[in-house]
Amino acid sequence: MTKKIQLRLGLAVLLGLSLSGCFKSNPPVKTERYSLPEVTTPQPATTQTPTLTRTLALGRLQLADYLDTDRIIIQTDDITMQPARDHLWVDNLSQELRRGLRARLASRLGNTLVVDPQPGLPAANTLHLTIEQFHGQMRGYAVLSGQWQLISANQVAGPSRAFKFSTPLAENGYPALVRALGQDLDLLSDQIASQLQTLP
Repeated sequence: MTKKIQLRLGLAVLLGLSLSGCFKSNPPVKTERYSLPEVTTPQPATTQTPTLTRTLALGRLQLADYLDTDRIIIQTDDITMQPARDHLWVDNLSQELRRGLRARLASRLGNTLVVDPQPGLPAANTLHLTIEQFHGQMRGYAVLSGQWQLISANQVAGPSRAFKFSTPLAENGYPALVRALGQDLDLLSDQIASQLQTLP
């Protein structure tokens, strides 16, 4: 056996041992992907379709930098945020939130068409949203906080409204966390819808 062949065999054995060591210390795990719970809309008393008299455009949705990921975030202590390694959102979080908020607002505002901004859209109220917290806490809570602002159809900016919701988890685990985050989004949608319903 030549020296070159011995060297190649030695490198192959060394590589095999190092890979097996990696798998023992960090074994492959099953990645789980989650989406926010769908909206459960109560059955209307009448089958008549509501008349859509308003349009609400979901405008800018700005996430804090640490949330701009497909990984679910856990707050492990008072100062540390840790992205989960194997528990991910189905889509990027911005899209998850936009889809979830659009469905929730539409279910609460029966006379309002809730849409994403698009070319050719007639003048409409526009909702801007900043999300500062959307994560789980090790002590068993799901937290959502930030600010929202409504821009009227004639481009007049309303006041910026802060919000913060904290929902306890029904049980341990990521599925319970995602459901609790969905409940936080329900509460935010309730707040926004109640304000919109007071507009002339």
